[in-house]
Amino acid sequence: MNADLMSTIEDIQHQTTTNAIMSIMLRAIGSCGFERFIISGLPDPGMDVRPFVLLSGWDAEWYERYTGLGYVHLDPVARHCYSTTLPFDWSDAPYDRDNDGPARRVMDEARDFGMDEGLCVPVHMEGGMQGVVSLVGETQHLDEKRRLELHMLSLYVHGRLRYLNGPAVRPQGRRIITPREAEILKWAAAGKTAAEIAEITGLTPRTINQHCENAQKRMGTSNRLHIVVEAIRHKLITL
Repeated sequence: MNADLMSTIEDIQHQTTTNAIMSIMLRAIGSCGFERFIISGLPDPGMDVRPFVLLSGWDAEWYERYTGLGYVHLDPVARHCYSTTLPFDWSDAPYDRDNDGPARRVMDEARDFGMDEGLCVPVHMEGGMQGVVSLVGETQHLDEKRRLELHMLSLYVHGRLRYLNGPAVRPQGRRIITPREAEILKWAAAGKTAAEIAEITGLTPRTINQHCENAQKRMGTSNRLHIVVEAIRHKLITL
């Protein structure tokens, strides 16, 4: 795993205020060419998004406009988060520009505030809740490695902010993954494939995948990267 990424994650882990995390995030995403960001949960239809916002690095005027006018329910980028677990460019969020006037208005007004491009990371949480980390900036320079790093960072910071901002599902004095699952997730965090972990542990790739799936179900995560991030965040594995 990238040393700079792990250093940033460890730095976030030690913070107890959103202001401190704001500074770390701005520095981290700035090194990737991004300027601003928002980290939030996504509300059910008709609900105000503001109680769900965990941390906003948006322009204040745009934030007030977006949240006050309920744009989250019109925004094609926010809507697309319900359809995928993978990061996507804002331009890849589907909508009918000719026939979906409200969505077109949101996207056009965002451009008026200098928000033409960005990267969105959906976050699927415990209990079916949905969240998002959205980064403002150009994306064409990002290779797969950097996208993976931003994905992991986004999942981690979203979880840390949920911990700081309110009640969450947290391990309470008990290990919610088995020692074998922890061992496998530790190797996965180091970038090993199922086949490589199988060779290291003497298990089959099928058994490795089954252990990962069992850990995901127990912790309510949506994919292997997410379970690794949550295991690190809850200190169930160390690197």
